[in-house]
Amino acid sequence: MKIGLKILVFLAFSWGSLDAQTIIPGWFENLPDAPAGNMYAVGYSGKYINQSIARQAAIKKALHNMVKQQRTRLVFEIEEYSDGRLRLLNPSLELSYDESILNRIEATYATIDSSITYDGYFILISLNSLQRAPRVPSDDTGWDENKPKWTTSLPKSKNFNYGVGIVSNYSSWVRAWNDADEYARFDLGKNIKIDAHSIHAIERDNKYIIESKILQQSYDENIEGAIIVSRWYDAENDTYYSLCRQKKL
Repeated sequence: MKIGLKILVFLAFSWGSLDAQTIIPGWFENLPDAPAGNMYAVGYSGKYINQSIARQAAIKKALHNMVKQQRTRLVFEIEEYSDGRLRLLNPSLELSYDESILNRIEATYATIDSSITYDGYFILISLNSLQRAPRVPSDDTGWDENKPKWTTSLPKSKNFNYGVGIVSNYSSWVRAWNDADEYARFDLGKNIKIDAHSIHAIERDNKYIIESKILQQSYDENIEGAIIVSRWYDAENDTYYSLCRQKKL
């Protein structure tokens, strides 16, 4: 399956977004460590009249998140042009994964916890029902008032790679978290490996000398074990942050 991801941050009207997600499960904000040999993933959905449909949508999201944590191919390309007067960006992001992994997880996953709030349905699943992990209490609460350090500076670690995704001013918090999570994955991939090329060009006419620069950055990598471990919502600025972590090989 291939997923195209738009790089533009939507500046849409935000109906009630400043009040979005006032209450969330603790494991949605900070994913607990799973027991050895297992893995956790979260899913979520917006408001539904039918609770059963909301749960199904959240489970579907959790399963797709689990697949991405297993193995994901990320293709990233960005071309930046600048000449002193204007600066143009031409980004391209593509995420894909093996459908057979999704089928296998659908047959073996276990539900660890779920929570329904005013904003929507949340669910926490484990990778393998045969290695069912202990129940993790939802501990529904509000977002941490203190801005996490990782939102402005990536954690430094000898054991893990990290990436951060940031989006703002979305009318849908479900889509906002989806895009913040995906950008975090691409940022992690960029921090692992990226090829960069720079081209300088000089143009002359009777009056001016124009120096332009083209910077090309790209990578095409299969990423394994990349997990969204933390999220944070800045209500004051209507900004969503996701932190992706991968254990170094």
